[in-house]
This record gives sequence, C-alpha cells and structure tokens, in this order.
Amino acid sequence: MSRPGNRLASSVSSLATHGFVVFALWVLSRALLAVLWSYQESFIDHDVRYYFWQLQNNGLDSALIEYPTPIALLLESIRVTVGGTEGTYVLSFALVMATIDGVVTWWLWHSHSRKAAVFWSLYTFCIGPLIWFRIDLLPAVAVLVSLIFVVRRPFASGAAVAVGAATKLWPAMLIAPMLGTDRLGKRRALGFAVIGALLGGSSLAIFGWTRSVSPVTWQSDRGLQIESIVATVPMIRHAFGYPDQYRTELTQYNAWEIFGPGVDFWLSTTDWLLAASVLLAVILGWLVGFGGAGLPHHQLRNANDPDRTAARTHAIILAQIALISLTIVANKTFSPQYMIWLGGPLAVLISLPLPRRERSGAHYLAALGLICALLTHLVFPLNYEGLIGQQLANQRDTLRLVFRNLLMIALCATSVTMAIRSAWRIGRDNPKTSS
Repeated sequence: MSRPGNRLASSVSSLATHGFVVFALWVLSRALLAVLWSYQESFIDHDVRYYFWQLQNNGLDSALIEYPTPIALLLESIRVTVGGTEGTYVLSFALVMATIDGVVTWWLWHSHSRKAAVFWSLYTFCIGPLIWFRIDLLPAVAVLVSLIFVVRRPFASGAAVAVGAATKLWPAMLIAPMLGTDRLGKRRALGFAVIGALLGGSSLAIFGWTRSVSPVTWQSDRGLQIESIVATVPMIRHAFGYPDQYRTELTQYNAWEIFGPGVDFWLSTTDWLLAASVLLAVILGWLVGFGGAGLPHHQLRNANDPDRTAARTHAIILAQIALISLTIVANKTFSPQYMIWLGGPLAVLISLPLPRRERSGAHYLAALGLICALLTHLVFPLNYEGLIGQQLANQRDTLRLVFRNLLMIALCATSVTMAIRSAWRIGRDNPKTSS
C-alpha cells in the first residue's frame, strides 16, 4: 500500500503534467493563429489601421464617433504610448489583445474552472486571429468577469457590466436579470450605477452630449450588412435568383451592405427584433431578479431565498446568452467579431455543477456556439470574396453563410427558451426540479 505522502506527490506531479500539456496546447493554438494571420489573413488588421488613422488625423474629439468615448480613450492611449508608425500601432494593439486573451485563459484555469478555460481557448481559436484585431474582446471579457463574480463579488459584477457597456453599448441590457431586492441584486445594481455614472458623466463633462451619444445615432443610420441574419433572404436572391437586382457596396460605415428589392422590409424587421430583445431583457429581469412577482404561484421571497442562489445564477447566465444571441440575430450588422461576445457566458455555463438535464442543455448550447464560431471564421475572412461580387455572389460561399445564420437562429431560439424556462422556476412556490 502506498503512503499518503507518496499519493499526494503523485497527484501533484500528475496535475503539473496535465497543466503543462494544456499550456503547451494553448501556446500551439495561438502560434497557429499567428501563422494563419501572417500568411492568409493579414488584411484583417484594417480596422486597427482605421483606429490609428482616425486618431492621428481627427483628434480624440472627432475620431471614432461610432464607439463610446471610453474605448476611444483606450485606443488613443495605445497610440500615445507606442507612438511611431501605423505598423507599430497595429502590432501593439494585437499584443495587448493577445495578452488579454492569455491572462483570461490563465485566470479561468487557476481561479475558476479548467473546463471553462479549455472551452474559452477552443472557442476563441475557432474564431481565429480576428480576436486580436478587434476591440470586441474587451466587452466579451467584461461580461465574462461579471458572470464569474455574480455571487462572489456582486458589486464588481455590476461594475464589469458597466465597463462592457462603455466599450460597446449592448452589454447595458445584461444588467436586467442581475438586479433584485436581495443583497446580491442590490450590490450588482450599485456597481453598475456607480461605474456607469462615473464613465458616462466623465464622457459628458469632457466631450459633451453630441460626442457621447454619437454611437447610438451612428448605428441607427446604418444599412443592411451582408452577413446579418436579416440579410439572409436578400443574399440568397443575390446568389441564386435575381443577381442583377442586387448590389453590394462598401459604405461609409466600413461594412459591406446589400441593396435591392425587399431590403427596406428587412431593415424595418430589425427594429421589431431589437424591441423584442429589450422586452426579453425586461421579462427576464422580472422573472429572475424579482421572482415574477404578480404571477400566480410566484413570489419575490422565493427569488431571494438563499437556497435558490445556484438556480438563480444558472438563470442569470442563460439569460445573458439569450440576450446576446438575440442582439446578434436582431442586428442589421453582424460583424464576425460579434461571435466573441458569446465565448465567456458559454464557458461559465458549462463550468456550473448542474443536474444532468441542465448539463446536457448547457453542452448543446456550447456545441452550437463552437460550430457557429468556426463557420463565422470560414465566412470571414477565409471566404469573404465570394459574398461581395457585384454581379453574382459565389453560391457555395453564400450557402455557407446561410447555414451559419440558420444555426445562429437555432442557438438564439434554444437559449431564449432555456432562459425563460429557467427564469420561470426562480419565483415559483414549488419549482420543478430536474434529475
């Protein structure tokens, strides 16, 4: 029989070896992304070059008006720090994002869940080197932090949502299911309000009203991007039915948009879908944070029951996935980097100690997310040229886009259904349990 000391030493050695293997695989995956960028996807850095050009030529007051001012300040701080040329800025930006990617993976592995760390690494690998050349990694990490701290550090959790909203506007709605009348809900609300007021007030004081609200007006004036879910039908008609009636164009919004019959209808559809996403946020906030008080057999005290904290955390994470998915589906723009947003919530979801039925649902959502991330990478940048033909879109590339969009709709519908079901049980007198 082996001694306890020997068994402990063996366990530590096995753990260290396992950790080294995972670390080596992560380094290899990032090296592959770097090679892919260098040899096949080098043009994806055009957004970073655009940041540099805007800041260099327009100044902070007028540059990057499509982004909230805090993110513009961050981008300017990189430019001021590294100085030099456009190429230096691009490399520095990529290094900052790669560092964030690595720190998040290390943090998940050592402080939260190794399963979550592995999923995050695999998910971001599927998206490709684009994660290093867009700012969307920042709100994605903010949302991830908010969910990990949702119970342990509720003030920081709410503050992280506010930081996410300061980089991209959409995370603001994610605070809704995190609110409540219990201590945790109040602390999350306080964190969101304090940091949100600090960032928003600073923007107003320094840059004024027009610059502070410019991201909202910028988004409202955009057309129908070719990759968006609501552009699926026009893109099919462009490739298979009536190519002469449609045209694609790189517009002033730095996006390829489609023009032709029915486009106005699909643009109006996005308004209804975005309204639905706001309504969903309100409903989930009411059910999760306030127990659906007012509904039959639902009470606020049930939502505040400490014994339901785990179930409520599960409901909050599902609500975030549902809201992010619906935001992507509803948007008239679906830039490929938007897929980064889902990486954190899906990673946290599969790390939860769930009953078998909920665990199967979590794995199903995670698998759908991985497939959508990989297909998005195949759409852009690997096979984008076939979608922007002026006369006839490549049919194979269009089918790939359509398949990705259909899977995104499936992910959205499934996550919304699961979120509502989970939220519904929070405030019930006798919630159903799953085996």
